[in-house]
Amino acid sequence: MTQHVFDRLSRRGFLAAAAGSVVALAGCGTTEPSGRGGGRRVPDPVSFLRTSWSTDPFALCSYSFLAPSPLGVDARTRLAAPVGGHLHFAGEATSSEAPATTTGALLSGRRAARDILKTARTGQSVTVVGAGFAGLGCARALTDAGMRVTVLEGRDRTGGRAWTKQIAGAPADMGASWIHSWQGGNPITQLLEQTGGRSYPFDYDSVAGEDKAATAELKPYIEEVNDNDAPDTTAIGDVLPKQSSAALRWAANQAYTQEYGCEPGELSITGLEEGTGGSGGDVLLPDGYDQLIAQVQGDIAVRTGVTVTAVHYDGAGTSLTLASGEQIAADHSVITAPIGVLKAKRIAFYPALPPEKQEAIDALGAGLLDKLWLEFDEVFWDRDVDNLEWFDHDNPGLWAYWVNGHKAFGKPVLLGFNAGAYAHRLAKDTDQQVVASAMNALRAMYP
Repeated sequence: MTQHVFDRLSRRGFLAAAAGSVVALAGCGTTEPSGRGGGRRVPDPVSFLRTSWSTDPFALCSYSFLAPSPLGVDARTRLAAPVGGHLHFAGEATSSEAPATTTGALLSGRRAARDILKTARTGQSVTVVGAGFAGLGCARALTDAGMRVTVLEGRDRTGGRAWTKQIAGAPADMGASWIHSWQGGNPITQLLEQTGGRSYPFDYDSVAGEDKAATAELKPYIEEVNDNDAPDTTAIGDVLPKQSSAALRWAANQAYTQEYGCEPGELSITGLEEGTGGSGGDVLLPDGYDQLIAQVQGDIAVRTGVTVTAVHYDGAGTSLTLASGEQIAADHSVITAPIGVLKAKRIAFYPALPPEKQEAIDALGAGLLDKLWLEFDEVFWDRDVDNLEWFDHDNPGLWAYWVNGHKAFGKPVLLGFNAGAYAHRLAKDTDQQVVASAMNALRAMYP
């Protein structure tokens, strides 16, 4: 059977999720007539959804990226390797095929299941920590093979960093939004086909507000990046000038920060080239990602609201300690915690993880990309493009990228993104401050 693998080179999207809720906003104000929006006034939003991924204790980030390190791409291979034959790791951070994507997460869970089944006997017990695509994919494969599986999830829901809520009467994905490289046997696409869900082919070149002069300013540095002879240990920021113009900072934000959830100085050049294949563009899901989670979960039971604080392992098996003090023994355990949780050492390991495993955790970064969904009574922005870009010369990269929900979902909604340092800064603000900041950007975009 051919195994399909997928890259993330074409993606301008993200794998992120965080707590968020629909909040109604009182008072509808207006501004002066808009320009590109066809002369309409820019109203206040009637509701919003906000993510704050860095404050989610079960994630502490949006997705992984490859930091400068002598390990290079081997960091993910090391993180994926079992320890002692009974402790296993999965999740998008462990995926060499499609890091930072739901595809990579699902493939990693299935890979961990195969590793267990190489030595395990039918009927042995496995505890899976985490009920996202990695954990559920692993549990599904093990259950189908006759293993006794217990899935533990700290949240009160399944899905992990794939989470769908509602806004304007339509599904709003708070985490994963796109299927990347969705053709050529992508297992996430196969789930979509099984559910009968819709897909919306996303055109990154369909854009309003792009600053082509700023993009051109970045071009010679991209050539330097491509010619670098030490890509594993060199950061993108090492190639850029220390005193960059506002235009260059904006272009770098669009090219790197929005893509990887980190600043150019944190991302290795090798990190731009991860992934090993795949075909097709990217699609959004007008019916939401939650149906795909339900499809992979099927009848698998999940214990929600339980937090694993410690993992004991030896040559005989594993024992997990929950925050309640409960102990759960098993022949094998699979850890699918995000890289942010591993880096913060929210789970203690006894004995301590071997040096090569800790080195891998240190070599991977915890990227941050947050979302803000805004619902309006009317569409005042460019109706016929997929993307909206904005260059704030005082804050290059703040509210720099938006998805047109009117075109993609048929609703009067906008989806704004902030990544890296700006996302970390906004995470400290109140909901009202974040919405006000976004509205300042939109009113500058459509004066």
